[in-house]
Amino acid sequence: MGLALTGIILATTSIHCDDSGALLRPPGQRPVSDPATVISATHQYLNQKRALPRYRSASGTALEGWSRQFIKTRRFSSDQSAWVYYRQSDFMRTTVIKTSGLPDAMRIWPVGATLILEGYKGDASHPAAVDLLEIEAMTKLDSPGSAAAKNFFPVDWSYARYTPDGIWSLSGEKLNECHQCHSIAFRLTGDLIFTPFR
Repeated sequence: MGLALTGIILATTSIHCDDSGALLRPPGQRPVSDPATVISATHQYLNQKRALPRYRSASGTALEGWSRQFIKTRRFSSDQSAWVYYRQSDFMRTTVIKTSGLPDAMRIWPVGATLILEGYKGDASHPAAVDLLEIEAMTKLDSPGSAAAKNFFPVDWSYARYTPDGIWSLSGEKLNECHQCHSIAFRLTGDLIFTPFR
């Protein structure tokens, strides 16, 4: 029931909110000339509440231009799973950098990329047996306007969170929790996205 209701909401409406006013600091910066090196980020940026784009049908099928990937477990909980939706055009514009260590490749997403995660209790590959817990979205923002910023890959991401029926539900405390957790991904995958998309 929750999956169908959410699909109807997502198919018929677009949710938009104003800027949240919360400042975030990136976990570091990667120079374009040597992306394996990480230096401290000295800037802060404003988390931006954005419209939730239409990305799937009521049945969960990715809309044209979107793809999805299933994640068996997330957040160290064996009874949860997720679908991650992403634009194919964003994926095609990612920068993949081979490395000699772990990970063996880093994937850096382009400015404007949006990824949407639907978190479920249960195995979401069997939709009849799961409950949608939340919808989360991340969008990569443009870097600060200084000339020096052009020497680094953009690293600023905004966070959004919605209840299954599409109501904004990202508190300041949850925002900080999201950013702290995704800052770990920066070291693991090259950007603030955990899913490797291999």
